[in-house]
Amino acid sequence: MKKRNPVLKLLATMTVIILALAFLGGNAYAAGKIVLKKYPDLKIGFTTQNFLQPLPVSLENAKKLIGWASDQGFPWIELRDPTAKLTLNECKQLAAYAREKKIEVGYAVQIGLLDHAFWEIFYRGVANAAVFDGPKTLRSLAAAGEFGADAKKKAWTLSELYKAVKTANKAANIAKSMGVQYVAENAFEPIKGDGITSFGATEFYANANSNVGWQMDTANFFAVSRVYTNPEDARAFLEKHIGKLYYSHLKSSSKEHKSTNVLEENELAIDTIFALLSKHKVNYVAIELNQQPKLEDCQKNLMKSIEFLLKNY
Repeated sequence: MKKRNPVLKLLATMTVIILALAFLGGNAYAAGKIVLKKYPDLKIGFTTQNFLQPLPVSLENAKKLIGWASDQGFPWIELRDPTAKLTLNECKQLAAYAREKKIEVGYAVQIGLLDHAFWEIFYRGVANAAVFDGPKTLRSLAAAGEFGADAKKKAWTLSELYKAVKTANKAANIAKSMGVQYVAENAFEPIKGDGITSFGATEFYANANSNVGWQMDTANFFAVSRVYTNPEDARAFLEKHIGKLYYSHLKSSSKEHKSTNVLEENELAIDTIFALLSKHKVNYVAIELNQQPKLEDCQKNLMKSIEFLLKNY
């Protein structure tokens, strides 16, 4: 019998390994999209907030991220435009490009309900949000500047709660008239105040009208809120308010109550969150990670996070 050339044998073995890795990596995505085995209905995307250091907001950079998202198999992105810098015309161009690339887009600004610039940014943002195909959401923070100005502040006062609810109701009504769903993200505020001198997310949603939606951040309960949330309380809040939820930021909070550079297990288990999202068909999920100055590090951390999700869910 003719002895096989050892070099050819080695090359053949390497080819098999490479093909196997390709299958487990890029080809683990059904129909070009990232799909979780256990939760195939969830649309796993990312927020462009992850890339704001190396790719500041611009038409060109947004196109780069939409194109990259398409190449990697993501079905959607949250386009974070903190001050609604992008013009309506630029957003129309991005919406057309996203349709071409088969990427859905949700639009988000980075302003709180009590911030003095809220209405200026909101009116630009709601017009921009309306042109994109996807969840048709305009996201802002619920609480922001009032906590940033006071490092010891732990909750809203009654007057702040009243103003936040009034502002959210008006914003949500305007957005609804334009075919857009306004959503507020849980952040600095506590999950619940004492109902007398301190107020938080529970009191906010108890008083907001039915047009006001919620955008959940899975780590903010633990790593951002000024009052740490017990994971069971976070779960109960999610179960109670999931009817108001339109999409989620998937972010991990470590045992040290810090947000992580790459997705790992969260203080409220990701499997618990995914099961509830899937059950109630709240399918849009955007991965949010700590920002990095280099583009390649942002991309690497995001794809490591996808590997974590594909392996475990």
